[in-house]
Amino acid sequence: MTQQRRAVSSVIAVVLMVAVVVILSATVSAAVLSITEDLNEPAPTVAQTSGDFIPGADDQEVRVTHVAGDSVRVENIEIIVRASGPDVDTKERLINLPADGSDIDEENLQNDNGLISKGYGDAGPADPNQVIIEDYPTDDNVWDVGETIQFEINVGEADFRSQPDRTGPNADKLEITIVHTESNAILFEEVFRP
Repeated sequence: MTQQRRAVSSVIAVVLMVAVVVILSATVSAAVLSITEDLNEPAPTVAQTSGDFIPGADDQEVRVTHVAGDSVRVENIEIIVRASGPDVDTKERLINLPADGSDIDEENLQNDNGLISKGYGDAGPADPNQVIIEDYPTDDNVWDVGETIQFEINVGEADFRSQPDRTGPNADKLEITIVHTESNAILFEEVFRP
């Protein structure tokens, strides 16, 4: 018997090449799609903010007003506060916002070193501008245009008043940074030198 030589036809070769391309494409797309899942959400655009720091007798108020841009959920922000000067160099971070209940407490302070006053804002529990605190009437825990984040610096830890009013450690520089935790972007950053 004579043996016939068989060759792979061109149709089978094309089918095999298409199968290889499909398998490689599926593998590459699976890898690419898994990488894009780990990307951070884009940061909200807080186009403009205004900040005020008002040293006072019993309280030293920090106010940051959202003037223009996207709304930001309060649960997605943290506030870094650093006071420095001849007698003080301390840092605190407001976390786990909004606070449960009606006031800032140790659960909302990363170090709880006394720099940020605990309790109600200046207007007490009816303060409509304490957007970092939950349960105020009309507060939806979203930092919207026109709303103000407000908290107080403890005079006993960093006193920004001049003599003879100063009773606490002499401080002359206050740095406030608001961070969007979902994207790790800075929404507001300012240095106050009262």
